Amino acid sequence: MARIGKVSYLNTLPLFYSLEGFDIVEGHPADLVKRLRCGEIQAGIVSSVEYFFNPENYLVLPDVSISSRGRVCSVLLLSKTPIHKVRRVRITPRSLTSRYLLLYILKEIYSLEPEEVVQEEEAVLVIGDEAFERRKEFPYIYDLGEEWFRHTGLPFVFALFLVRRETPEEEIRGLHRGITESIRAFFRDLSSGSVHIPEKLPENYFSECIDYRLEYEHMRSLRTFFSFMEKETGRPAPQTISLFHP
Repeated sequence: MARIGKVSYLNTLPLFYSLEGFDIVEGHPADLVKRLRCGEIQAGIVSSVEYFFNPENYLVLPDVSISSRGRVCSVLLLSKTPIHKVRRVRITPRSLTSRYLLLYILKEIYSLEPEEVVQEEEAVLVIGDEAFERRKEFPYIYDLGEEWFRHTGLPFVFALFLVRRETPEEEIRGLHRGITESIRAFFRDLSSGSVHIPEKLPENYFSECIDYRLEYEHMRSLRTFFSFMEKETGRPAPQTISLFHP
């Protein structure tokens, strides 16, 4: 039975809502990336930058992502000052994608290069459930998905479903089928009112904040983001994004 990584945030719920036949391993994004990279798990919904760094290891499951087309609601820069005055920021170590997206926004949009600090001072990058819990603590809230969309006109791809290349094709097909069916089942039950949504989530979180598709515009967005990362890291961006063909 293939071991599949699941980020332990609420936005992954539709992907695993009715998925059966796999050993599900939960963890934070950075933890799952390490497990996937060393082969402890065969596939997982992980930070999209993992594909940038190690494209030779993976195939991308088609039609599926965790993205946003505008506000994402759960990846926020919380600040005590307006963003153009931010000089120090604490960045969560749990997601490299969110870190590089914040750097893109600060550098490319606001022409800022604030110091990254360990102790929270002026501003902090928060993701996942922490974003819902802490947003009331700060007077200035910046949604990173919204900032990206406003600047590029493209959705932003936070996570891809990556599969290790040595995984048998039959298992990848079964995973793709199970994930897409799970998403359909979740939104069917959501529309009928049979899914319990935690009160801390914004209204229409799953339908308006999170985009689970992976289409042409999403691929354009990944290439735009990877071009920035190439400049930022000095590593060449992947020539192609290898989708699995069911």
